[in-house]
Amino acid sequence: MKKVNYSDWIATIDTAWGDRWQIYHRLQELEISCNCSTGKPLTVSVETPTAAIQVWNVARQPSLDRCQLVDWLDRCLILQAARHGSELLYD
Repeated sequence: MKKVNYSDWIATIDTAWGDRWQIYHRLQELEISCNCSTGKPLTVSVETPTAAIQVWNVARQPSLDRCQLVDWLDRCLILQAARHGSELLYD
């Protein structure tokens, strides 16, 4: 099996100005290397599969409405509960 070198992966995120800065700051909080200049797209260095998933998730959040985000979170909680063999209890 060939080993993948993720350090060579550069993602370019071209989105609205306000969203771009929000995404940039969140990626900085996650300690994911990225660069954002005025008038240029956000570029992100993807070094691990986990970082790739985090970039995808952070970049898509501004385009989803609240209902979609809540549904996505519910599905994550259900999967986590199933993985640990527990039940989710709703109030």
